[in-house]
Amino acid sequence: MKGLFKRGLAAAVLGLVAVLGLAPSGAEAHGGVKLEQDDCVLKLGPSTMHFIAYQRTGEEQEFCQDIGQTGPTVIALTAVSPELRDMAIGARIVKDTGAPVSKDNLDALTVAFYEPKVYRNGIMTFEHDFKDAGRYRAIVTVRDDLGNEWVSEFAFGVGLYTFWGMLEYILYGVGFFGLVGVMILALRAKAHKAAQTAGVPA
Repeated sequence: MKGLFKRGLAAAVLGLVAVLGLAPSGAEAHGGVKLEQDDCVLKLGPSTMHFIAYQRTGEEQEFCQDIGQTGPTVIALTAVSPELRDMAIGARIVKDTGAPVSKDNLDALTVAFYEPKVYRNGIMTFEHDFKDAGRYRAIVTVRDDLGNEWVSEFAFGVGLYTFWGMLEYILYGVGFFGLVGVMILALRAKAHKAAQTAGVPA
């Protein structure tokens, strides 16, 4: 359920803040997400990299832990830490069977492999056509000029209609209607207060 409530909660808070007239100024309104709160971040030693996926079919949307459906998918790996941007970046996508990945089963589990190389601005993008729904892992490797290497793994699902996925849609619906109710009550309270201040019955 990691990250299940974040987007809906953020929307509800922003909507309520706007209704109550507490919206921050333009310089403050566009705050960045803190890295420790971002589910799409990989740790490579002391450094960080962002994982995101896009699909060409269906609604335009970003994914990381749960990619909506099988089919062609563009994956982008972006070096967040400046020291990673001059390093070679490589990726291997493997099927996640629940068992540890070892040299003995690595080739059998691999569905895509990209040798490490240096990318402009530290952004690696590639497209893979996921034929089968299931669990996968992205094994990301970065390598510096001295041959030092760091490896990290990122688990994600493709085309899985799980209980938690359905629950997320239900929670979004409940959150939306709850937000509408709160906004209506807040507007009525605001109008009532304004009418009292003006000396006119609401």
